[in-house]
Amino acid sequence: MTLVKWGVILVYKFKEKAMPRSLEEINKSKVQDLCREAADYWEKYRDRVPFMVNGFEVTKRSRITSRRGVNKNDVAAYISQIEGLLASGELSSSPQVEEVTPVETVETLQSKVETIPNDDEEISYSNSEQEKLDIAKKLYLSTEGKDGLMGLREYQLQLCRTQKYFLPEFAILVARARVIIENYANGKSQESKAHPGSIQKVRVEVMKYVEEMVNSDVEKFPPVNDRTLKDTFDDFDKAVRGAFADIGAAKHRLNKERAEAREDDVRAVKAYPLVSWAVDTVNNLPRRDISQMRKLSAKWKEVAIAVMLLTGRRQSEVMSSGVFTYVDDSRIIFEGQLKRHVDELVAPEDIPVLGKAARGVVDAIAWLEFYGKRTLPEAREVAAIQKAAKLSHDRCSRYIAETMETLANLCPIQNGKEWEVMENGKEVNKFKGHLTRQIYAQICSGLFHDKHESKKRAFISRILLENRDAAQSYDRDIEIVDMDELRVLCGSLADE
Repeated sequence: MTLVKWGVILVYKFKEKAMPRSLEEINKSKVQDLCREAADYWEKYRDRVPFMVNGFEVTKRSRITSRRGVNKNDVAAYISQIEGLLASGELSSSPQVEEVTPVETVETLQSKVETIPNDDEEISYSNSEQEKLDIAKKLYLSTEGKDGLMGLREYQLQLCRTQKYFLPEFAILVARARVIIENYANGKSQESKAHPGSIQKVRVEVMKYVEEMVNSDVEKFPPVNDRTLKDTFDDFDKAVRGAFADIGAAKHRLNKERAEAREDDVRAVKAYPLVSWAVDTVNNLPRRDISQMRKLSAKWKEVAIAVMLLTGRRQSEVMSSGVFTYVDDSRIIFEGQLKRHVDELVAPEDIPVLGKAARGVVDAIAWLEFYGKRTLPEAREVAAIQKAAKLSHDRCSRYIAETMETLANLCPIQNGKEWEVMENGKEVNKFKGHLTRQIYAQICSGLFHDKHESKKRAFISRILLENRDAAQSYDRDIEIVDMDELRVLCGSLADE
């Protein structure tokens, strides 16, 4: 119901349901129903809560309902965000009065609205996790009659029928797994030839999905000569690893060559300007104002990078898995370590924060969450944490990398080298996000007041949550040369 008088419109809004649902509960609905629900919310609240996908604002309802460049996780996250804001009262559900200029004096929208620059090019990203899951399903569920390939499940059924230990189809499946996985990895590479490390990464992730399906089915198959479906999978996994042995050897060789080349390409840098910028960034966050969400949240990339630098955490730990708890000005408790090939949660750890900016770091994490930039796991379990982190990486990595390049001038090189170099005929900027972790580790090493090298190595290993060998590799790209200035800014550190 509306009442119009001299340009004043009274808009009566029906009360929304007050109890927000969990993401898990929302995801139980069909995707088409969620899309319609999200589109309805978007039409009501888009001015205050825009629907952001891959860093861009959705501007048409059809973009949501048709799912063009939008996946179910995006839709569910938007619904959850709206319901949470409604429940907290930040989106008022009571009648509001909006003053509207009389028609005779209305100016064009273009002239009244401040133009917000947006240099992000809109790109639709593929869902790489779904694609790898599809490969796993093909390797596990395919049937020879329908797909021309006997999947692992049908192979186990044949073992049950014949009561044999082994069938020739096993070798065919292993060979096909190599071809399918390698072709997928190459197809994702811009050069149509993936790095051996990328191929191995796809193999590991695909086989994890296969293992999940095996674990859910293992009780459905009787053992064959005391061998279960899980035993058959273990044989398959081992055989597939063997099929990729040459890829593993190539990865090792390239990594060794890269390490040797890095030794001759270390950049001596001053890190004080960058650390000082990061401290200022987290200590002077843009205000939280949902009505100005698009404008104020535009700094999310700088805020994320500042937290990465001051805490030494990885991008996905800052943007997804990490839990940051204030201890004092120089320390936080960090939980949510992301570590490859680890299938259990890593215990929370007390870590230092550079620049005595711990309060600012905790506030920055809350700021990123307020504006919906973090992709939070549905549960504090390894699988849920890894799933959310991968989704966050797909959404954020490009923008973090681009923003890092704009900050290179805050880390000036002192030994005549450059951040921009030519590689394979292309100009490449070497100032990447992984350097924030190296800078953090080197500064913490320089600030550690105990001269005992063994204690220092143990300290760096602990705060990075890495083994000692990995922790000592964080000097491979840069060497910090302005530790005196950094000591003034950060103080000294000790292994508490």
